[in-house]
Amino acid sequence: MNIGMPSFDEHLEAILEDCNNRVNLLEETGGSKEEFLDALVNRGSVLSMMEYYTSAISDLCDAIEMIREMEREGVTADAGIYIRAFILKGELCRTEDPDQMAEDYATASMRLSEIGENSRYYDRKRIINKCLDCCEDLIDTEHPGETHPFIEKLYVMLTGHDDDWSRNRYVELLNLNAQAMYDMDMDDQALELYSDAIDAGYSLIEKGSLEDPMSLIFPFVSRGDIEQEKGLLDQYFADRKTAISLLEELMSMNKLNDIQLLVRLHQDVANAYLTINKVKEAEEHLMREVMLNMDGAEEYIKEYADRSKN
Repeated sequence: MNIGMPSFDEHLEAILEDCNNRVNLLEETGGSKEEFLDALVNRGSVLSMMEYYTSAISDLCDAIEMIREMEREGVTADAGIYIRAFILKGELCRTEDPDQMAEDYATASMRLSEIGENSRYYDRKRIINKCLDCCEDLIDTEHPGETHPFIEKLYVMLTGHDDDWSRNRYVELLNLNAQAMYDMDMDDQALELYSDAIDAGYSLIEKGSLEDPMSLIFPFVSRGDIEQEKGLLDQYFADRKTAISLLEELMSMNKLNDIQLLVRLHQDVANAYLTINKVKEAEEHLMREVMLNMDGAEEYIKEYADRSKN
């Protein structure tokens, strides 16, 4: 009989049982607030992974109330557990109450400066990934101004690190910072940051170390949006066509999962050419759009390869 390895769900069930036993033991023996706090946040994290969201929020609210009790007693909770509690609760509020999420993230951010590469609960990579996640959540829920402390922490953690992992995260940081600036109508700053992201992305391509090609395509598209708004059409067309070329290259290697962005960019360029009465140029991109929409991707790739040779 082949028993096999435990499934991920079974693994979580076992961890949850351990967490429940830990909480029960502390209740029976009268553990310290620090011990209770740690146990509640750990259990809340596991409950969240198991999608028991109501129970997870209950544990995290209890943990936060314990943090407040400690503060009233003049005791400061460990910065790592403090940040972890508020960010976990914020993540659980993201869909139903994004304003509460932003408030929880803002509270967590007040102690970001206290954690470093060897902090309890967070090593360097976990800090960086969590700050990136928070920035994405805040931008997606229209809270770009609240990204600032996380972006500042990311600059501190990434500046001066030249390994490939750090450089890829730095490209992500530049793109997120640029998007936040753009959402706050700070277009000039966004343009500069998108340009920095492009430069950083190309430096990784030259080394063969760019993890996600979309992290380079995105700033070309977004910079083009701003250039079009500013009436900088030459720059706009150049950036749109570079983005199209990069997407075509991905498609030729069967690495483009969704062609709709490529379709939209052709449509954008065609419409822009029509506004300045360049009908021939517009028709070229409209035909490419039609070919893609008619499931003509194979023929489109062949055409792209032929154009590349000429």
